[in-house]
Formats: sequence, C-alpha cells, structure tokens
Amino acid sequence: MPINYDDYIDKLIEKDNDAFKVVYEHTKRGVFSIIISLVRNKTVTEDLMQDTYIKMIQKIRQYQKGRNFNAWLIQIAKNTALDYLRKSKKETLYDPQEQAYYHASQKTEGKTYHVSDLVESLNEDEKQIVLLRAVSEYKFKDIAKMVDKPLGTVLWIYSKAIKQLKKEVGSNE
Repeated sequence: MPINYDDYIDKLIEKDNDAFKVVYEHTKRGVFSIIISLVRNKTVTEDLMQDTYIKMIQKIRQYQKGRNFNAWLIQIAKNTALDYLRKSKKETLYDPQEQAYYHASQKTEGKTYHVSDLVESLNEDEKQIVLLRAVSEYKFKDIAKMVDKPLGTVLWIYSKAIKQLKKEVGSNE
C-alpha cells in the first residue's frame, strides 16, 4: 500500500528514526535498482545507497511537499551514482561474488539466463526502466516521473526492451 511521504517530511527534518525506517523500507528497492543499473556492482551500490539516504536527510528541507517524493529521491540516487562513475573514470570493477544480485540467474525451459547478460544489451534508459519495473515493481507513471520522461516514452522504451530481451532469450535456445 502506497504511503504519503509528505506525512514523514517534518519527522525526517527532526531526525526521527522511525520515520526514516518507514521511508527507507518503502523506497530501498527503487533506489537499489536505479543505482545497480548504473554501477553494476553490489558492494558499490550498497555504499551509494547509504550516500543517497545521507544526502536525502541533508537535503530534506529542499523537498517541496505535494511533489513526487519517490522521483525526488530516485534523482538523488541517480546523481550519486553518476558522480561516483565520473570520479572513478567509469572504471568498472568486476567481482562475481560481490555482484550476485546483478548477476542472478533465471531458468527458462531448462536454460539458465543471467540477468546481467540480458540487460547488458540494453542502453542505460532501457536498463533503468526495466529494472525499476521488473525488480522494484514501480508503476509506469511513477517510473516516468523518476526518469523524467513522458509516460508514452517510458512505455515504448519498456516494450522495445522487453521485445529485445525476448528475442535474445529465443536466439539463445
């Protein structure tokens, strides 16, 4: 059941831990999905999630009640991940044990597919939208606000990406 984040803003300003826990529990999957889609490393993603929530608390007074809190927080997460990538000069570290989430497997008709292999063929917009929808189960209208694109564009990108993924799964059989 969706929550009204505006009810928690004043409590977050007052550093209320219970309010933070509620907001965190309702937003962590989306924040994780957007960051992992960019950095592709579970350990780094977890660190950047912490940075994102620290920035959220630091900037909570800038949030305007009545706006889309999820989109605001996802934008902080996205900017945090992009800042990290710029600082690390887009150097990608690969450790299979640390990337278990991103490299999870799915068995279909006796064949094993790795999520990372499938989404690797997608561009950044497609990865973000597919992961926000498939992993975090956000509604398309919410995803549109998070990625700052029209709903029709998000639906088109998602549909195109899913068709591409289905084609890849079909070509691997």
